[in-house]
Amino acid sequence: MDQKNIIIELGPMGPIGEQDALILRVNRNCPWNRCLFCSVYKDKKFSIRNKDDVKKDIDAVAYIQSELEKISWEMGTNGRINGETIRETLRRYPAVFGRFPHEMSPEQAHAVNSLGAVASWLLHGAKRVFLQDADALITKTDELAEIILYLKEAFPSIDIVSSYARSKTCRNKSSGELAVLKAAGLNWCYVGIESGSDDVLTYMKKGVTRKEHIEGGKRFMESGISMAAFIMPGLGGGEALFAKRHIEDTISVLNEIRPSEVRIRSLAVHEASPLYDSWLSGDFHVPTDDLMIEELCLLIHGLDFDCIFETLQMTNPLFAVRGRFSELKEDMCQSIEEYRVLNADERARFIFKRYVDEGYLSFVRRWGKCDEELQRIIETARISLKKGNCDAIEKVNRAVFAIKSKGVP
Repeated sequence: MDQKNIIIELGPMGPIGEQDALILRVNRNCPWNRCLFCSVYKDKKFSIRNKDDVKKDIDAVAYIQSELEKISWEMGTNGRINGETIRETLRRYPAVFGRFPHEMSPEQAHAVNSLGAVASWLLHGAKRVFLQDADALITKTDELAEIILYLKEAFPSIDIVSSYARSKTCRNKSSGELAVLKAAGLNWCYVGIESGSDDVLTYMKKGVTRKEHIEGGKRFMESGISMAAFIMPGLGGGEALFAKRHIEDTISVLNEIRPSEVRIRSLAVHEASPLYDSWLSGDFHVPTDDLMIEELCLLIHGLDFDCIFETLQMTNPLFAVRGRFSELKEDMCQSIEEYRVLNADERARFIFKRYVDEGYLSFVRRWGKCDEELQRIIETARISLKKGNCDAIEKVNRAVFAIKSKGVP
């Protein structure tokens, strides 16, 4: 196995729900990169990759597949790729992969990551591909279509090709350009609506207006490319009046666009984001989980169309669901009502358990970010809850904010 033939370029993130997908990097980082709430690309420069380099990555994926299948036949497993095939590949080529997982050069670690990404994709049936990074659609239409066609020719098993896209990019594509991408095989785009309020969009430096959200979204839906709209309860801040305006304006935008899917991503103020500095200065007031649950309630009651509805990200405080909105609505409303009738102490215990004991904190520990200060804040909240102190909910809110500030699982 030749190391230079298996290296593929991997970007920093893909959306929740694409864990089965092959990640194919079409451009690097974000062309806008000014949103206050985002920390992902802030120290990175945007660039569009040369289409021939992207094709080389596709060739590398095909090469890895052929090598894994060859080793599988040699092992007597008839071309099937499994954990044993992958382990044998790593063992057989120490010059390529080092002595995984203990002794690897940066190049060897990159080769291991490339092998792992492709092997995972093959294990899941090689059906989905996600085009990175933050806005693949900003690539010239003919070049992006050429990449997708090359990809689908190399792997006929692919049935879903998706990407992130900005509303303004969608708006700037003509109907003819979107038709070209649809014909090439682009099925889904994930669009960060976040808010339908011009005041919130301006404050957060989103670089788009509610009108542009609507125009871009409707153009997408008319093209036949499915659209998943990301919505962010909490982005209007901690004042109830502004929060209500934020979510009401967001509802009106969604009802105009009627996207294929709505994904809820409740606000987490990451310590590496500009919004964290706004919080430190007192310019931005962080919403409580109680307030974000009220926003979610308004959203659920305000949507007047059916779609896939998803709340799987762990920043969402109350439930994690994915399914048809019409089928989930009653149960979600019931969950909200059950939370509402809890007294303040019971709500504090529920929220504390949600973030501390049900997985979020485990991710923070895994990232190595559960420092002494965070542990102190959590323990202070735990003791206050145990004693039934009157400041328990305040301390729980502080602990939850601190946990979320470390990152988003």
